[in-house]
Amino acid sequence: MKYDLCCLGSALVDITFQIDDDFVKANEERGIEAPTLVFYPKSQTKTQTDSIIIGSFIVFKDDSTEPFSGLQLQIEFPNNLIELDTILPGLFLTDTSQSTPLFTYTYSGNNLVDIYAYFLGTTKLDIDGTGHLADLIFNPLTDGRDSIYYNLNECTLINHQDEEIDINGNRAAEIIIE
Repeated sequence: MKYDLCCLGSALVDITFQIDDDFVKANEERGIEAPTLVFYPKSQTKTQTDSIIIGSFIVFKDDSTEPFSGLQLQIEFPNNLIELDTILPGLFLTDTSQSTPLFTYTYSGNNLVDIYAYFLGTTKLDIDGTGHLADLIFNPLTDGRDSIYYNLNECTLINHQDEEIDINGNRAAEIIIE
């Protein structure tokens, strides 16, 4: 099974990618079932003058999708290597630009950012499936290598009845600044 996802990045560049069976199977072998949170791309190398755009995605298996309406994501990043510029809602939450979600984030100036979003569709209460949740845009501060992570203890998905949906795994993203 392959998951084909398309998103429009903040730099207005089409990004198309696939999350294939290897990722899902590797998690299953470790006893981690879907859904999982992943960053895309998994690794990227940038220069001091480049912006860093990292997409946040939710991945379900075809047979395990659960409709959801809201989310909280806590993301940890190396604030000695990169600084947060902005965060934009993903196309999955905006129903491919058909609706405007409630979307906000808090950033205390250290290495944690919390994203809060609620789907506000006009014809449906929930969204379900694999999709693009947000784009995080960072600026490099210095040369180096580190990763950005989800803090799963502080990440939550809820349905329109405020019932929690378990998030069972995640994939970090490596950032290399040269």
